[in-house]
Amino acid sequence: MTTARVGLVEKASFFAGNVGNIVFSTTINAFLLIYLTDEIGLAAAAVGTLFLVARIVDGVSDPVMGYVVDHLPVTRWGRFRTYLLVGGGIGAVSFVALFLAPAWSPAPLAAVWIAYLLWGCAFDLMDIPLNSLIPAMATDPADRRQLSGIKAFAYLFGGAVLTAVALPLADRLGWPAFVIGVAAVSLLFTALAAAKVRERVTPMSEERYGWRDLARMLGANRAVLVLLGTVVALTAAGGARSAGMAYYFTYFVGDRSLIGVAALATVLPTALGTVVFPWLARFFGYKATFIGALVLEAAAIGTILVIPATGWPMALAALGLTAFGGGGALTMIYVVVAELVDYVEWRHGYRVEGAMASLGSFAAKAGGGIGAALTGYTLALTGYLAGREQTAGGLHGIVLAQSLLPGGLALLAALVFALYPISRRLATQVAGELALRRESGALSAR
Repeated sequence: MTTARVGLVEKASFFAGNVGNIVFSTTINAFLLIYLTDEIGLAAAAVGTLFLVARIVDGVSDPVMGYVVDHLPVTRWGRFRTYLLVGGGIGAVSFVALFLAPAWSPAPLAAVWIAYLLWGCAFDLMDIPLNSLIPAMATDPADRRQLSGIKAFAYLFGGAVLTAVALPLADRLGWPAFVIGVAAVSLLFTALAAAKVRERVTPMSEERYGWRDLARMLGANRAVLVLLGTVVALTAAGGARSAGMAYYFTYFVGDRSLIGVAALATVLPTALGTVVFPWLARFFGYKATFIGALVLEAAAIGTILVIPATGWPMALAALGLTAFGGGGALTMIYVVVAELVDYVEWRHGYRVEGAMASLGSFAAKAGGGIGAALTGYTLALTGYLAGREQTAGGLHGIVLAQSLLPGGLALLAALVFALYPISRRLATQVAGELALRRESGALSAR
C-alpha cells in the first residue's frame, strides 16, 4: 500500500515551516557569538565555554523530549502538527529572551547562561515535531527525497537570507526590534506549516514503546550511532563556519557589507546541491553520495586558508562551492533519517519519528555548540581583540576559524559515515516488506 503523493501547497507550507525554524538557529549560530563579544562585552573564551557546555547539557534532554513527543496524545491534526504549533510559540518567546536578557541584566554572563539553557529546551518543542514530519508525510522514496531536499534548501536558503540582512537590520533597528521581528516571522511560518501539511503514515500498531524498547532499538543500533556521530561533526562544521564568517569579513577582509553578499552568493549553489545530490543517490546510493558531498564541502572551505584578503571574490567562490556540497549533505541527512525510521520499524515494530528527530536535535545542538566553542577558543588563543584592529596572530586565527576548522570537521563527518552499515539492497528490502505489512494490515482491518 502506498500513501497519497504530497501536493505543491503542502510542499510550500513544509518549506515555510523549515524557514521558520532555521531563522532562529541561524541568528544564534551566526551572530550570538559576535553579539555577546562586541555588543555585550563578554570574553570570547567565556562565550565559547557557554556554547560548549550548555549545548551538550541541553542536548541530553533531547531523547527525553523525543520520547515525550512520540507518546503525546494524537489530536485531529495528527501526531506532530499540534505540538509544532505550540512549540513555535514557546520557542519564539525564549529566542527573544536569549538576546534581551544579557543586555538588560546587571550580570550578563549569568543571564545568558540561564537564557541559553531555557532556549534549548524550548526549541525542542518545535524542532522535534517538525523533524518528525518527513517519515510521517510519505512512504514513497521520491516524495521523501523531494521533502528532504525542500527541508535542506529551506534551511540553507533561509539561513543565507537571514545572514545577509541580519547585521544591517540590527544596526538600523537595534537588536531588540530585530530579534522580535525574527520571532514574529518564525511563528507565522510555523503556523502555516502546522495548518497545511498532512500526516499520512500511521504506526501499524497502536502499542507505544517503552524506555527499555528505546534503548534496545537505538542504543545498540550501529546505523543510528554512526548517523549521530556524522551529524555532530557536520553541524559542528556548519556552526564553526557560521560563527567565523562575521569575523572573517569584518576583520580579515575589512568589509562588513560582504557578509550579506557572501550569504546570498550561497543561495543558488545550495539549491543546486539539494537537487543534484539526491539525483546522484539514485545511481550511487545514499552512502557514497553523502560521503562525496561531505568531502566536497571540506575541500572547498579549506581553500580559504590560502586566499589573501584582497582575493575575497575567490573566497566567495569557495563559499559557493561549500554551499553546493553542504546542500547535498544536509539533504542526505534527512533522507537517511527517514530510511532509519523504516529500518527500526521493520526490525522492532515501532514507529520512532520523535525519538529519531530528538537524536538529530541532540546531534545538531552538540555539534553547533562544539563548532561555535572551537571558534571562540581559536579566536581567544590567537589574540582576537573585540572591536579593535587585529594583530597578525588574531587575523591568522580568524582565517583558521573560517577554513581549516570547519573543513576538518566536515572531513571527520565523512570518515564517520563511511561506517554506515545499511546497504542499498537492505534498504530496498525494508521498504518492500513494510509496504506488504501495511497492505496486509489494511486488508485485515476491512
